Amino acid sequence: MKSYFRKDCRLCKSKKIEKVLHLEPTPAADSYLRKDQLNINQELIPLDLFLCSDCGHTQLGHVIDAEEVYLNYIYESESTLGLGDHFRKAAEDIFKKFEPNLGGLVLDIGSNDGILLSHFQKLGMKVLGVDPMPGIAEKASAKGIPTIGKFFNDEVANDIKKLHGIPSIICSNNLVADTDDLDSFVNSVKILMDKNTIFFFETFYFYLQIKNNVWDFTYHEHYSYFTIRPLIQYFHKNNLELIDVEPNLTKGGSMRCVVQLKGGNRKISDSVHTFLKLEEIEGFQTKEIFEKYDYKIQKGKSEYKFLMDKLKKDKYKIAAYGASATSTTLIYNYEMQNDFNFIVDDFKAKQGLFCPGTKIPVYDAQKIYEEKPDYVVILAWRYWKKIVDKNKDFLSSGGKFIIPLPELKIISKEDIV
Repeated sequence: MKSYFRKDCRLCKSKKIEKVLHLEPTPAADSYLRKDQLNINQELIPLDLFLCSDCGHTQLGHVIDAEEVYLNYIYESESTLGLGDHFRKAAEDIFKKFEPNLGGLVLDIGSNDGILLSHFQKLGMKVLGVDPMPGIAEKASAKGIPTIGKFFNDEVANDIKKLHGIPSIICSNNLVADTDDLDSFVNSVKILMDKNTIFFFETFYFYLQIKNNVWDFTYHEHYSYFTIRPLIQYFHKNNLELIDVEPNLTKGGSMRCVVQLKGGNRKISDSVHTFLKLEEIEGFQTKEIFEKYDYKIQKGKSEYKFLMDKLKKDKYKIAAYGASATSTTLIYNYEMQNDFNFIVDDFKAKQGLFCPGTKIPVYDAQKIYEEKPDYVVILAWRYWKKIVDKNKDFLSSGGKFIIPLPELKIISKEDIV
C-alpha cells in the first residue's frame, strides 16, 4: 500500500511539526486478507504522531492512499455495536437544536449503509448519500436511501447543487479526520452551503482519547487528531465558524462539531469556549501531554505482557475477540502476534479473513465454544460489556475474558449476575 511522509501541518501548512508519540509500525489497519491473498507481503508503515508548534494540531506523519483504503473497504456501520441508536439520537438532537425546514435536504458525505440518513428520513427530511465504497451505494439505495457511489469533490458538489439545490444539513461522520486534502474537501462542502446551512461532522476527539486512554484508535486511516483551538483557527481561515461542540463516548471518545458560513444565521454556542478552556487547563497542544500519554501506554503494555507470559508459561489456551482496525494497532503495540491462534468476530464480512500482517484467522464467535480456550482477549474492548453479556455461556463453562484497555482486568463467571 502506498504511503508518504507529510512534512507540513494539514491545517495551517506550517512545517514546524515535531514527532511527539511513537507507536509500533503496522500494516494498513483494516487490510484483512482473503485466503487466496496470504502470499501478499503487507508493508509495515510507521505510526507516529506529530504536533504542529504553530497551530497545535496533531496528525499522523505517514499517510496512506485513501483510494486504496476505501475502494477495498469492508466496514459497514451496522457492524458497530450501538451505532444505530447513536445515530438516531444524533439526528433527533440536530433536528431539535437547529430546527431545519421540514422537507429540506440532508446530505451525508461518507454515508456508508445510510444508517444516519434513515433517521433523518423518518423525521421528514429528504436525504442523499455519497460514498465510494464498492457496492455500498447500491445497498443503501435498495433500502430507500439514494446514494451516489463516488468520492466527494467539487464536481460532485456542483452536480448535487444543480440537481437537488442547497442542503439544509450536510453531515460527515468519521471521515473529516480521514481526509488528507482537507482544504479541497472543505471547499467542496462550502459549494453546498448558504447562511442557513449547517455542516456537522463527528470525529474522534483527541482530548477524550487521551483522557480515556483510547490510543488504539490511532491508525493509518485517521490522519488527523482534532482538538478545538486548531479547528477554530482553521475554519476561520476558510470563512467558516465552529458554532457548537457536543462530546460523546462513541468509539472511546468523539465529538460532534457544527459549522456554518462565517456570519451565518446561528449564534456560537458556549460549548465551543467550554471545551477550548478544558483543553487549555489539561495542557493540550503541548509536548508534555504526550509524555504522560506515552507513559500510560507503556505501563499498560508491561502489565499485559506480564500477565500473558504467565498464562502462556502455564500452558493456558488463549483466543481473541474483535477483528477491527483498532485490533491491528493493539496487536502490534502490545506484541500480541503469538498470544492467540485465532480471533472471533460477530461481523460476517470479517469471518474467514486473516488479520493484517499477522495473518491470524478470523472465525464466527461459535469457534470459542468449539475450541474452548481458557481465556479470550477482547480486542474490541469498548464493547466488552455487550460481548460478555452475549457470551455468558462461555463464562459459565469456566472460560475467562481479558479486557486489555483502558485498564487491564479479567472477567470470570463470578463477575456476572
